[in-house]
Amino acid sequence: MRKKVAVVSLGDCRLEFYNTRKHIADEENERLVEKLKEFYDVFCPDTVFNIDEGLACADEIKKRTISAVIIHIPIWVTPNLALRIANSTPYPVILFGNTRKDSSSTVAMLAVAGLLDQTGKKCKRIIGDIHDPSVLSEVKNVIEAISVVEGLKRSSYGMIGGRSIGIGTTVADPNQWQRQFGVEFDHCDQYEIVYRANELAEERVKKHLKWVKEHFTIAYSGRFDEKSLERQVRSYLALKDIAKEHCYNFMGVKCQPDMSDHFVLQCLGVALLNNNIDADGEKDPIPTSCECDCDGALTMRTLSLCAEKKPSCLVDIRYFDKETKEFILANCGSMAPYFADPEDENHALKESYMLEHSFGLAGGGAVQMVARKGDVTCARFIRTNGRYVLTCFEAEIYEKSREELRKTNYCYPTQFIRADIDYDKFFSTMNSNHLHTVYGKYKEVLKYLCEILGIEFICYNR
Repeated sequence: MRKKVAVVSLGDCRLEFYNTRKHIADEENERLVEKLKEFYDVFCPDTVFNIDEGLACADEIKKRTISAVIIHIPIWVTPNLALRIANSTPYPVILFGNTRKDSSSTVAMLAVAGLLDQTGKKCKRIIGDIHDPSVLSEVKNVIEAISVVEGLKRSSYGMIGGRSIGIGTTVADPNQWQRQFGVEFDHCDQYEIVYRANELAEERVKKHLKWVKEHFTIAYSGRFDEKSLERQVRSYLALKDIAKEHCYNFMGVKCQPDMSDHFVLQCLGVALLNNNIDADGEKDPIPTSCECDCDGALTMRTLSLCAEKKPSCLVDIRYFDKETKEFILANCGSMAPYFADPEDENHALKESYMLEHSFGLAGGGAVQMVARKGDVTCARFIRTNGRYVLTCFEAEIYEKSREELRKTNYCYPTQFIRADIDYDKFFSTMNSNHLHTVYGKYKEVLKYLCEILGIEFICYNR
């Protein structure tokens, strides 16, 4: 579904004077609207000339549930007409103008921006030619950031279990989440997985077990056998049902040591929740962190929303070297098979291996793969003295052979990453052992997201 955007062009209360320059306003308005229609569902009401028209326009924007609002300033306009329009959305509005010498757009832009800023209404000033790729990119990044913030506000998180193996950076305050991000925060005990896993319809279990066997490359050994694989499949279906029944858009699963030692490792379930396909066909990923990492899951949900609901993941920061400018990112279980080949889902599954895990007395397999090359965004919501900060950098995944994994942990899914960043700053400020990635470049979207949320943004790229 295309995102909705309102483009409201302001007029001048001096109609006779406005009409002498109406041709400029019409030209600029057509250029802006037609370009944006290539990407968005654009609502473009008549030009606003007075306060009542502004109020009616604002009411219509609310009725249409449009969050992203562009106030267009093509020529000199009456500044206070912007106020009603700006208050039609809880988010910052984009003020868009042009640099034509015959338009007076610049002077009007400053007057409107100053008026809104005086009232405390946030706005983003953008001036230039919408056909200029850098100008268009800036407009799109702000619109996308607004969409992500709205997506978070409409999200519900399910914490399945609690803090795992003493990792204090994985916990979060539900009240802070609700206040700062608008996210609903719920809790469900891990016994729900065990109970539901044992009550599933046998035909459903057989269907998904058969699919996993046909699509993954499976190597049984030690504590990983057909019985533990079936328990892992049952766990996945139980988690999928929990998410559906409780309306969870994203989740965290504790796993260690309760489930990993006494029922089965949860790696397959978490990987498939994060994936874009299972035995039932294509699906929206449910961003899910292992070790019940709440801030990790929040970051994953954010990155997935940036990427139009493509899979995101949780990885451990296993190794980084500022001389070679590279990272090795690997974690025991939450990477979706999608990462093995984002372009071909069947090949991605064949390149995903299930091997005996390095821990877990209850048995089960780890989902191992090497992530496919491509541009990625790496990010993490961290907290410093109780205050949220979003850390971020753009990087490139490159590929190595599976044998390289023996240098870290062979059964773990792994990403090899090159990044030109400030490694000293990263080491001194990164308050987490977990990092999160998604294919694509989204640091500018994340920067604007932080402006909207009032959160500090740290970009490590040089």
